[in-house]
Amino acid sequence: MNGRRRAASLAAAIGLSCFAGIAISNLYTSSHEPNKNNQAPTLRSYRRALSNVDHTILNYNNEHGRMEPVNAATLTDAVFKDPKHLYGDCEIPKARFATHQVATLYQPAFPGSGSRMTYELVEALTGMTISNDHNYAIDPNVHNHVVSVKTHYPNRNGISLEAFDDHFHGALLVIRNPIKAIPSFFNFWYERINHLENHSVRAPTEEWIAFRDANLGEQLKSWRKHMDYWLKKYENDRSKLLVLPYERLTDNARGPGTALKLALFLDSVEGVNAAKPEDVACLWHRSVKYMDEGETVEGHSVRTGSSATPYTQSQFGAIRNTLQTQKWKYKDDPEVFKIMDQYMRHIQHSWLYVS
Repeated sequence: MNGRRRAASLAAAIGLSCFAGIAISNLYTSSHEPNKNNQAPTLRSYRRALSNVDHTILNYNNEHGRMEPVNAATLTDAVFKDPKHLYGDCEIPKARFATHQVATLYQPAFPGSGSRMTYELVEALTGMTISNDHNYAIDPNVHNHVVSVKTHYPNRNGISLEAFDDHFHGALLVIRNPIKAIPSFFNFWYERINHLENHSVRAPTEEWIAFRDANLGEQLKSWRKHMDYWLKKYENDRSKLLVLPYERLTDNARGPGTALKLALFLDSVEGVNAAKPEDVACLWHRSVKYMDEGETVEGHSVRTGSSATPYTQSQFGAIRNTLQTQKWKYKDDPEVFKIMDQYMRHIQHSWLYVS
């Protein structure tokens, strides 16, 4: 267990390193095959990945006739011109219900924060099925046979599973800057009330503005309540809570490292064998970037329409105040404090004003 914790710390460091995140992703080039020896990822395998970073960059330079260092932007550009060059080619395993007992995880997220995307990544990393709170509450057949349970609780779109708390090992808390999460949720809501396919269209800007003006205050309160509930639930044992910022998970540079951190956390759960370290970046690219970038692959739809979600200056102020409240509320939690600070910086550099 101590080795896994050290490895998790290392993976977190990878996730926070923009340059290393891209360079390490170049190491993961093998296909996703079952771990025949049933061996968990080890600290040694991650140290080996780190030690190969310079060698990876050198190989990239040689292949492209370069002598100078390659910066993150160049590598990022290369990824999307030829993703297989850095990530390799892999197949996402078909997710199945576990035939053995699993210490299931909660997978909470405020609506519009990438629940479906994280759902697909977790299934890709484990080969195990995920449930949702409504199904889990009524179907005992899934109890302890799924890797995680997606929920929006305590948002009104979710339901409480506190009666089943003893089934759960911990939680994967996905958070997203409310400046983006709230309009993303509105797109979902717009699709639903208009009987459209999920993740198919973005709401017209005028519809967004009407929703925003009528509901922003309540949405910010709900966003804060959701975050507080899950952080408080595991405040006495943070080893059972993994906080996953949507922005890092979808970032070209930090995404592979963040997925590595997630894989380690999943592998610490009883009954779960996560993907091999060398496969993680490829699985991340296949499941997360296809969803985030809207590329067409089987089973994924592409949202069309304007991506503009403007706010007024006073509304920006309300979002900033919410983030500032959360930042200082969690001043003794370095991870959450830093995330809130980064969200505030994003607000300060936004140019989305209506007037």
